[in-house]
Parts: sequence; C-alpha cells; structure tokens
Amino acid sequence: MNWHFLGGTSEVTGSKHILETQQARILFDCGLFQGRRKQADEINHTLDFTVESIDAMVLSHAHIDHCGNIPTLAKRGYRNPVHATSATADLLPVMLRDSAHIHESDAAYLNQKTNRKGLPPIIPLYTLEDAEASFPLLRVHQYNEPIELPGGIRLTHVDAGHILGAALALIEVPREGRAPLRIGYAVDLGRHNLPLLEDPVQMTDLDVLICESTYGGREHGDALDAEAALGDAINRTIARGGKVLLPTFALERAQEIIYHISSLRAKNVIPDVPVFMDSPMAQALSTIFEKNHTYFDAEYKALHKQVGSVITPPWLTFTATVDESKSITSSKEPSIVLAASGMAEHGRILHHLKHGIEDEKNLVLFVGYQAANTLGRRLINGESPVRIFGDMFDVGAEIGVINAFSAHAGRSELRDYIQKARPKQVFLVHGEQEQREALAKLVQDELRIPVALPNNGDVVDFDALD
Repeated sequence: MNWHFLGGTSEVTGSKHILETQQARILFDCGLFQGRRKQADEINHTLDFTVESIDAMVLSHAHIDHCGNIPTLAKRGYRNPVHATSATADLLPVMLRDSAHIHESDAAYLNQKTNRKGLPPIIPLYTLEDAEASFPLLRVHQYNEPIELPGGIRLTHVDAGHILGAALALIEVPREGRAPLRIGYAVDLGRHNLPLLEDPVQMTDLDVLICESTYGGREHGDALDAEAALGDAINRTIARGGKVLLPTFALERAQEIIYHISSLRAKNVIPDVPVFMDSPMAQALSTIFEKNHTYFDAEYKALHKQVGSVITPPWLTFTATVDESKSITSSKEPSIVLAASGMAEHGRILHHLKHGIEDEKNLVLFVGYQAANTLGRRLINGESPVRIFGDMFDVGAEIGVINAFSAHAGRSELRDYIQKARPKQVFLVHGEQEQREALAKLVQDELRIPVALPNNGDVVDFDALD
C-alpha cells in the first residue's frame, strides 16, 4: 500500500500523488508546477508515471496547481474517470481552457524568436483541444457521497472550506483480516468564517493524514475582520476622490470581494460608487458561482434573501472588451476596480496601475498572497519607482494590504485540525520548507504525533506504519 509523493511537497504548486495497492493505482490531483519558465516546463512535461497505469483520478479542486496538468493526461491517452464535486466540474472547463490559451499564446510568442534564429519550434505543453478532451472524463459527485474506486478503495469527499467545490478526501483502503486503513487527504485545507463557504469538515480517527502546510509558520488575521477592513479602505479612498484598485484572482477571491461589497452596501457602510469587474474570466466564474449557490453558507443565504443577487448584482459592471476597460482607466470618477492578475504581474490590472499608481488619491489594495519578485510584492515592500510595461512610474498612490482574506488555514488552524483528526502519522506537504518545518515542530512538541516531511519522488508504505 504505497503512497507516491510526486509533486507539491516542499513547494505550494504542482500537487500530484498516487496511491498504489496490489489491485489499483489512484492519482490524486495533477497540478501544474508554476515557477521559472525552464524549470516549470521540464517538471510539467514529466509526469513520473505512465497514464496507462492509472485506474482512476481524484481531483480536490479547480485551482491550477491541482488540476492544471489534467490535459496532459488526456493528451497522452488517459481515458479513465476523473472524480470531482459538481462545482469543481463546472469550474474546470473555464480554468483549463484559460490555461490552454496561455500555453498556446506563450509558445506562439516564443516561436517568433526561435523562427528568426532557425531553432526548432516550441510545442505548447497542451492545447485547447487537449483540454477539451479531458472534460468527458469527469465523474460528478456531491459531498459525503460514497465513491467506489478500483481495488475496493472507498472515497468520500467532504467540504474543504477552501474555494467553491473544494474537497478533502477520506480514503478507506481495504486490508485483509484488519479494518480498512483510513487516510485523510487535506490538500488544500480552508478556514473557518470565510465568506460564502461552509467551514471545513473535520475528518477524525485517521491512520494517516496528508496535510498542507502553506502557512505552517504564520498566522492570519481573523477572517471576520476582513469586511470591516475593506469597508474602511474603500471609505478612506472615496472620501479623497480616489479609486480603489484591487488586483484580484479570478477564482474565489474576486467573488469574495463582491460578496463583501454587497454586504457593506446593504448596511450603508460604503457609498454607492461604481464597481467594475474588469476580467472576462472572473465574469464567467461568477456565473458558475451563482449556479452553485447551494454550496454556500447561511450568511450568504441571508444576504441573498435581503438584496437578491450577491455575486453578480445589478450595480456591478462587467467589462468584456478592451475599449470598456480603457474607459475605466480614463475616468477620474471615484470607483472600485477589480482586475486580474492577483499579483499584478499581467492582465488588465497593469493598465489601471499604469494610469493610477502615481495619483496620491488612489489606493492599490492587495487581498492575496504576493510571491517574491512580483510587482505586487515590490509595491508592498515600498519600492518606487516601479516598472510597468517597460516604463518607470513613481508610486504616489497608497499601497494597502488586508491579510485576513487567505483561503488557506493558518498555523493555529492547521494545528487544531491535526489535533482533532487524531492521526497516527502526519505527512506535511504543499508548503515551502521553512513553513513545513515550523508546523512539524509544533505538531511534534505540542501534539506528540509523528510527523514526516516527504520530498518529491518519495514512496511510503502506509500499511507498514503500524
């Protein structure tokens, strides 16, 4: 009963695992590794297994670092089921079509250079055709629905509280003459009190817990404080006649922000200024959120009953065309503008920053993680001037950060989840090494539970842990 740690162990990207028994091999997630181009290209082309050996796949959720390499499976001939929640199955086509477009566009851009140098053409990791070939493989399930996998393995998805449709997996593997081995797959684990989402479901009495450690050494601000902080930031900016420029991730974070603005407007806490969602992808995903409203929590349902549509309200303007986006940048009217990308590395947010970052009336508000070397991180670090589209701009706008929006469990939340799961052994993955080590020390010192920090390529016989 071997567990193969193939990706996303000492980093927060490229999640990929295999459970192997004598009867079956089950793949858990097949995410894209995201990093420096050459390294990412090499890792993403290397699956470390043959697709013919995989009897079924289980997908935790629709973030690209967990689902983004599924088209490569289809490209190489995989035709077995991909098990996911119904909401994840709705989100996946939007995410994978966008990913395929990026791969094809990047290859086309790079080939302009290779053609001039007489070098062989660059082939995209996968195409739109490959992405669409993977959609018929989806098998749709609900939370708490028992799923029978090959080899007699029993799977139950429970709510991860991370993003719409995200699932933790309770895996029960049959053993001759003994009780089934209970494995908890908690990658990614969400938080309590996040907007829209139900809280994570606690798995218990586990033999093995495979747990994320993204923030194993860091605490978050209280999620309940996020809305008040957002309201204060909006009021402060509008009062001085400025714009709130919000770099935001198209999946989940954009919808969360609109939820909070809906709530703030309903309470008359903020003025009724124009609000723009300048992201066609976020618009498509928001429509899927509305369709899957049954996944949402009691607070969402109460607000929906009060104001009607919460995710796509009538006062929210979606901008489909580039010309519509340009009209926002040219306007001097106080407003709230949400645009991708969340780390301000690409996308329409760069046009808004180019036109607004020097204006001291404006606020650039970050509500998500900013990786090292991104424009978002440089702005948070106080750098000025900064380069946008090749030109240098002095930073006159206020730069703000709200840390309470993270969709990943923080240090204390991870500790509490592990303690209540009562596992005999914990394997920490999905975290930079410093974060993993900090959480491992906490679990060992306070909970007295054995902890392992596997590396990519490690194989562990879970049946031998007894």
